[in-house]
Formats: sequence, structure tokens, C-alpha cells
Amino acid sequence: MSRTPEPLPIRQSDDGKWEVENVSGNWIKCRTKKDAEILSNAPIVRSKIYETIFPNKALAAELDKTAKILKQYRISDYRFFRAMAKRARGREH
Repeated sequence: MSRTPEPLPIRQSDDGKWEVENVSGNWIKCRTKKDAEILSNAPIVRSKIYETIFPNKALAAELDKTAKILKQYRISDYRFFRAMAKRARGREH
């Protein structure tokens, strides 16, 4: 049985910047709290792909938003989220 995905840890550093821990000990500095929240929730958004019947415009929008932030922070998973957003809109290519 698989675990329910959880958000990645978020913290605010001493200088007031928001950070997300993507792997143990590796904190990504974010420009805004909203960016940090979107990055933190990426595992949850990813899990929705496998629980949703397509097409689903709401999920597509969430995937697009996550892909945009992942790309902004140079996290290569953005390509997967972008492709899944197309699929959620009912377009495979």
C-alpha cells in the first residue's frame, strides 16, 4: 500500500526568505511564500494525476501553475507537470 503524499517542508530563514526542502538538507530559496507553497505541494499535485479521470480543467490549471514555478526554480520535473497538464486538458501531444 502506498503512502499518502505530503507537502515538502517549508521554513522561513533568518533573513526572511522562504525555503522548501526538496531532499534531506537541501533547501531551495524562494522569492515569495506563494512560490514556496506551490513547490511544497508539488508531490500532492503529482498524486492527483493518478487519481483523476481526464479531462479535468481544474487539475490542468494546477499542473500548469506548478510547472511554471518548477521551471522558474530550475527543477526539471516541470516538463512532466507540463505534459500532464496537456493530458488533463484532453490533449496527448
